[in-house]
Amino acid sequence: MSLLHARGPARIDANLTPLIDLAFLLIVFFVLIARMSGEQLPAVSLPEPHRAALTPIRSGQRIAINVIRDGTTIVRSLGSQRFSADSAGEGALIEALMQRIARDRTLPVDIRADRSLPYTEVQPILHAVAQAAERAGVGPITLRVCALESAANE
Repeated sequence: MSLLHARGPARIDANLTPLIDLAFLLIVFFVLIARMSGEQLPAVSLPEPHRAALTPIRSGQRIAINVIRDGTTIVRSLGSQRFSADSAGEGALIEALMQRIARDRTLPVDIRADRSLPYTEVQPILHAVAQAAERAGVGPITLRVCALESAANE
């Protein structure tokens, strides 16, 4: 008689120990990665916008400021006027904005910026809009920031 049949029918058992070990290793890995990536990002309290909306920009009346990359230079324009990045250009931009805002206080101001630009290139435009609105005596204004895809990505 065969020893195989003497022990009875063969059973197939699943050894789950390696699977459990792998699951615990994955849990430890993801906990450590989440902790390390959280340490690299400081806690930032962002302002809550009033009546914020994600809406497509219509081609109606508006004040549009363009901030785009043209080769190695950054071009700031309001209509057909171009403004330099120095203090004289910033002052001229504020004056031009103030005149347009004073003409029609209800027009929204669109800042159209190339998505590849750093915030440091857009931030002076935001300050210029705020100063122009203050000088024009306008309270709250509608400000929309539009991120444009760069021509290299198209």
